[in-house]
Amino acid sequence: MNLRLTLTAAIATIAASIALYPLIASTAWFWEGAGAVVVVAGVAFLTRVRTLPVVICLLAAALGLLSYLNLVFSSQYSFGGLLPTASSLAGLVRLDSTGWSEATRFAPPVPGLRGVTFLAVAGVGLAALLTDLLAVRLRKAAAAGLPLLALFSATVASKASTTTIFEAVIFCAGVAGYLVLLLADGRERIQRWGHLVPVRHASWPWPPEPTGQGSSQRQDPRPGQRQEAPMADTRALAAAGRRVGIAAMAAALLVPLLIPGLHVRDLFGGGTGPGAPGSGPRVTLPERRRGPS
Repeated sequence: MNLRLTLTAAIATIAASIALYPLIASTAWFWEGAGAVVVVAGVAFLTRVRTLPVVICLLAAALGLLSYLNLVFSSQYSFGGLLPTASSLAGLVRLDSTGWSEATRFAPPVPGLRGVTFLAVAGVGLAALLTDLLAVRLRKAAAAGLPLLALFSATVASKASTTTIFEAVIFCAGVAGYLVLLLADGRERIQRWGHLVPVRHASWPWPPEPTGQGSSQRQDPRPGQRQEAPMADTRALAAAGRRVGIAAMAAALLVPLLIPGLHVRDLFGGGTGPGAPGSGPRVTLPERRRGPS
């Protein structure tokens, strides 16, 4: 059971979900998706109060996500407006089919129709489920970047266009969430190794009072004060991790701009400029030129 890592995984998923903003012309999906992340994180955390098999934890989180989707999108067919029924689940299936039809009918940004919103919220919830499973339950924080990357892939594959600044903000938000997740996982692992140098001191008595024979003769070397227990000090390590993460994000944004022939369109998949469609030949990586239409 790790509350800090659970919260970090949830925050990383919400940050990565910002990448879907260019796809949908509304904001309702974001808040409903954030609610799905909170539900998944809460259910997953409760399953770790007692040691349970991984399959049980996964099924419980999936059931919590399904109940949330049923409540938000199909409550009119539910028992008491809350409990899923055969009719409410069938309504979710129809909504899924409708969402895919709407997504293929419109070009990004797609209108915030109910079917499209359902697909976005369900996708964010699934990403939260897999991220929590990998990062918190299986302690594989690096692999947890795969479901977060899937959220970015949806935007990249759709060639949705937006301003370059906003695309940079989307990129930085997702990468920052992932780096914070890695930092939290690394901190937890290092604290399990033992004491570090340098150390800070805790506020409880150290060493413990002896209980055997002769304990009454022992005196505190500093009258009126208590010795303190040395504990691992990870502040310097955390600061170094933040500096490395910021430097990596800056390099990822700025270094590609120095590559000859690489335009803004090739970096983020949107915007206007020399690399935009209809303005001449386009150079991508690997280099490929498109002839006149």
